[in-house]
Amino acid sequence: MVDKLPKARRKALVQLESILGNECYNASIQNYGPGGVREADGRAFRYPLMVRLSDQEKQKIRDHWVPDKISDEALRSGYYAFGANQLDVMTALDKILQHLENHHGLVIK
Repeated sequence: MVDKLPKARRKALVQLESILGNECYNASIQNYGPGGVREADGRAFRYPLMVRLSDQEKQKIRDHWVPDKISDEALRSGYYAFGANQLDVMTALDKILQHLENHHGLVIK
């Protein structure tokens, strides 16, 4: 069994992932405004977080928040899918928090 995430740590992980996920940009996307007028190249977008709800079930999260109904274990499984690759973003963010706590005095209340 995996340890329960303290509420403050869970909130910090969700907020950090939201910041990270909202920093995606694709310069190749062409934007068109009203009347089909081309406005500019490029578009920022929210990269979706994938979580594993079970061995067979996954859920894509596009919002800036993670529903409370998602278990700590599922939240910890959060990753970004890049084709055949994945970035285990929630594990990485938790390791960053641990590093800041151990080496820089960060306290999450």
